[in-house]
Amino acid sequence: MLSILFTALSTSALLVSGAPILEKRIAQVIAQATADWEQACLRAGGGQACNPLSVSSMATLLAAPPPCAQQDAADSMIDLARKLGNDAEMIRLAQLFRQQPRNAPDSVSSLYCQQPPRNNELQGLFQCQFQGVNDNVFTGGVALGAPGTIPLGLSSLSPPGSCPANPGGKIPDGQQLNKIVNNPGRGNGGGNNGAAQPSQPAPPAQSK
Repeated sequence: MLSILFTALSTSALLVSGAPILEKRIAQVIAQATADWEQACLRAGGGQACNPLSVSSMATLLAAPPPCAQQDAADSMIDLARKLGNDAEMIRLAQLFRQQPRNAPDSVSSLYCQQPPRNNELQGLFQCQFQGVNDNVFTGGVALGAPGTIPLGLSSLSPPGSCPANPGGKIPDGQQLNKIVNNPGRGNGGGNNGAAQPSQPAPPAQSK
């Protein structure tokens, strides 16, 4: 009886020690990423054009869309802002949206777009990464150093996962950049609806 019990316990220990390490799913409420932009659009007179673009843009923060989908969406957001008198708040929020981290269901970094944007206000902008992602592995298992793992025009990125709006580092998992900083990291070239405040790095993640 004792030998059977010992065998069972030994087998259980082996199963536990050999168990795979589960990856942390890093996600966000994507609707929060464009909600403020949509409200600014409505205030600027965008009417029925605001919500469809807001919805299609937020979907680019999922893991599946290609690397340039988020930038293309931000370009479209600025295109509409231009039609509404170069609304500065819409442009500022579009710039911050461009830098919002993307979902990481497999805990890896998202690839960077390697094509320039249409609008000058997005030049030099790229997404931050969430704090929980692996700095050395990107979407699809691409290793750091391969094409798409460094933002366009840069030879390296320090600190890893930072972006112009938050140059101090990554964004706490699941949080929205537009609730952490006001300044997108470059001038918006829009109207005079108010100047953005200086950007402050996101706070470090709290230990759990």
